[in-house]
Amino acid sequence: MRKRRVLFGIAGFILLAGLVGTACSSSNSPGTNAGKFAGSGAPIAPVGGGAVSVGRAAGPVQGDVVRSQLGLPAIPQRIVKTAAVFVQVKVGSFDQQFQQATQVAARHGGFAESSSTAAGKFRSGTIVLRVPADQFETALGELKGLGKVESQRITGQDVTAQFVDLQARLRNWQSQEAVLLRLMSKSTSIEDSIKVQQQLQDVQLNIEEITGQLRVLSNQADLSTITLSMSEAGAVPPKPVVRSGLAKAWHDAVHGFVAVVAAVVVGVGYLLPVALLVLVGLLGWATFRRTRTRTGVAPTV
Repeated sequence: MRKRRVLFGIAGFILLAGLVGTACSSSNSPGTNAGKFAGSGAPIAPVGGGAVSVGRAAGPVQGDVVRSQLGLPAIPQRIVKTAAVFVQVKVGSFDQQFQQATQVAARHGGFAESSSTAAGKFRSGTIVLRVPADQFETALGELKGLGKVESQRITGQDVTAQFVDLQARLRNWQSQEAVLLRLMSKSTSIEDSIKVQQQLQDVQLNIEEITGQLRVLSNQADLSTITLSMSEAGAVPPKPVVRSGLAKAWHDAVHGFVAVVAAVVVGVGYLLPVALLVLVGLLGWATFRRTRTRTGVAPTV
């Protein structure tokens, strides 16, 4: 009897182990895992051979595709476009064609930034036009149709990375400004307010500087520059005005400096009332201390 019980116990244990092993193998099968992950909402991407890969893309994904998968907005490409063109027109038609160049820019939403002409036996001149970037190619084609194209130079500079860098720095400084403004609102003494005010001025100066750089860069990217040189047939062709790398850098630096100075003036206008309030507070505190000293009562700190 005892032997039968032992045999039945061993047989039952073997049967139970077999059932458990079958269940485990079925739960680890690819189809079951795929169903579980698909039901749980985990990212699934097909790979070669029809298998399923969890949390891994089917191939190399870069740029805007990655940003779209992460739910981030695509970064618009910013290109600074410039062109220098020399056209030759018929004798006696210079004035008409030169005026037509301004009208071409106006039709495409642009304007004439500067112009110069030279009198003589054969008329000649140069005009600098600014047109929206999306109208650059169309406007340039119409301008070249005003006469015979003798020479041209077209350049494009991608400044998207500079935009992204400046915008990131701007957001960083704006975050610091928000923190300092909250600290100033919670300051309980004039000394603390002055310390926060000094840091806030430095942060706001950086904000205005970066804002000025973004403004200049946006202007260059939004409005393309076309330098059109025109002369009547027989005149000595003027050389197209094409800035070298150093000259262009100096030109951009001057524009950036003017933009920063203008931004600083605006910032001072905002900060002047606060500085006056702080000064009035300091004068009031000094008067209060002198009054207490004269009455023989030591001021409490």
